[in-house]
Amino acid sequence: MNKQKCSSAIGSSAYFYPVKVVGDKSMEENIYVKQVKKLRKKAENSRNAYFMLTKRYKFYSNSLHFFILVGSTIIAILTFANFDVFLPLIKDLTDSTYKLSIGLIASSVFILTVIEEFLKLSNKSSEYESSGKQLTSFIRYADSVEKRENINDEDLAQLTLYYTLICESTPIIPDKFFFKAKRQLYRKIELSKELEKNPDTILWLYKVKRFRKEVNSLFKKGDIDKNDEGK
Repeated sequence: MNKQKCSSAIGSSAYFYPVKVVGDKSMEENIYVKQVKKLRKKAENSRNAYFMLTKRYKFYSNSLHFFILVGSTIIAILTFANFDVFLPLIKDLTDSTYKLSIGLIASSVFILTVIEEFLKLSNKSSEYESSGKQLTSFIRYADSVEKRENINDEDLAQLTLYYTLICESTPIIPDKFFFKAKRQLYRKIELSKELEKNPDTILWLYKVKRFRKEVNSLFKKGDIDKNDEGK
């Protein structure tokens, strides 16, 4: 599986370097603003991916904890009970089968505990969450830089260095989550623009319409591909 370092997508760099523009000052500032926005957008995409990974690993970790806790509770109950207590429920239950069942449950709990310790899901979740929070701080700082009346070379260099250091210290993002987060970001931007045009937009209805539009687009693309093959 291919992976991305911070938000350096395929075909683009995660790092930007100030470009000195000689000539019109307003044009120079405009280029700086564009680079700040580009950095912020990449940071937003990476942040979304990190928080997405945080939720995923937290879910896995909590699920393992739940099964381990339930399994341990069942073992504790069964250990101090005799098999004949369960005869009204399971008529063919024998002492050997009862002990074997306890052993299997205990083995399952042990295996889950080893998996949890080996994968360190909770640690990974915390690491991704910390990375997302670092990028949140960067985004706030980028917003403050963008709102300045005059952005110069030094401002952009400092912002670029800040972003580069975050990228170097944060874990790698798998392609699957990177592009999924990117898709979600563009959808949020699209929805935000729609709400600016029409504040009374019904969100769930808008999402249904967009989904239908995407499905129709896929079918049209399939028809075009078939026609091309026929030629």
